[in-house]
Amino acid sequence: MTLFFSSSALAAQNQERAEQELQQLKQVISQLQKRLAENRSQQSDTEKAIQAIDVKLSAVSKELRDTQSKITQNKNQLNKLQKQKTEKNILKEQQRKQLSSQLRSAYIAGQEEYIKLLLNQEDPAKISRMLQYYRYLNEARIRDIEALQKTLQELQQVEQQINSKTLELTELETKQKQQVEQQLSLKSQQTDALKQLKQEYQNQNTRLAQLRKDEQELQSIISSLQQTLEEFAPKQSLKGLAKHKNKLNWPVKGSVEHRFGSNKFENKVKWNGIVINASSGQSVQSIYNGQVVFADWLRGFGLMVIIDHGQGYLSLYGQNESLLKSTGDWVEAGEPVATVGRSGGSSEPGLYFEIRYKGKPQNPLSWIK
Repeated sequence: MTLFFSSSALAAQNQERAEQELQQLKQVISQLQKRLAENRSQQSDTEKAIQAIDVKLSAVSKELRDTQSKITQNKNQLNKLQKQKTEKNILKEQQRKQLSSQLRSAYIAGQEEYIKLLLNQEDPAKISRMLQYYRYLNEARIRDIEALQKTLQELQQVEQQINSKTLELTELETKQKQQVEQQLSLKSQQTDALKQLKQEYQNQNTRLAQLRKDEQELQSIISSLQQTLEEFAPKQSLKGLAKHKNKLNWPVKGSVEHRFGSNKFENKVKWNGIVINASSGQSVQSIYNGQVVFADWLRGFGLMVIIDHGQGYLSLYGQNESLLKSTGDWVEAGEPVATVGRSGGSSEPGLYFEIRYKGKPQNPLSWIK
């Protein structure tokens, strides 16, 4: 009992500590978001429009994903119900035939044999056996009738469930159609806004200054997160990525468009990560288990997810169409955390992916297999 209560107390302490760490992390995120909001107030109208469209598109895309998942579940449930209905109908016919055969035999025999037994005054022992036999037959018919009634009731329930699921599926498909139309409209608005932004960036000095500002903002966020994470790092169970070099799976399937360290703009800004070409809506998966420490829109990087893997290792996933996780969520390796998009001003859909160790960018291609 002492061991049990000690274990319970330890579990409670760990739970309380984890909640305190999460609250501390959320306070830092809240401060970061306030700072980001101040920075966003200095954005151009086009940049503000892109952010608004990206955020709306994220919400619609996530809702569409949920709707599609529910449609798939409903179709699977309908298939199971239809199978049950077929099985119940087969059972019903079998029970009807069996009962019909019994009733037909009883009708043909009628009460003649029973009356004959009494009138002929046959052997009392034989009469007793025959009466018992008729009683058994009658009980069997009653059981068969009850079984048929139960089957008919179950069949009625299944048919009601089928009608309900069919109606629900119709409503979901209507909702899906509306969401697809809304998504297409937002993507069209996104394209128009990107064209406008491209015109505004024709001045190379303006573009260079903007890129450097975006990088500084991201670095500032990572530094703040890193400092906070280091405060409770000893309490974490996360072991980092050091033992998994060249062993991690790709966050998304696709070809590499931009490589780590290659020229990003005028040989004055380099890529701190890689850009992987992928189709809009593809699942972006966590490369390893960890905790989401940032999930928000960031200028120049769009909808961004940052995952802490412990021991100073972070993985970053940007340009997403929608975010599937929130700050504080724990994720496993291979778990979807976002969907591919072109948020943040990217002209083509794809994933911007980084790995950082103690705030410094690492070549992701040296880590993934």
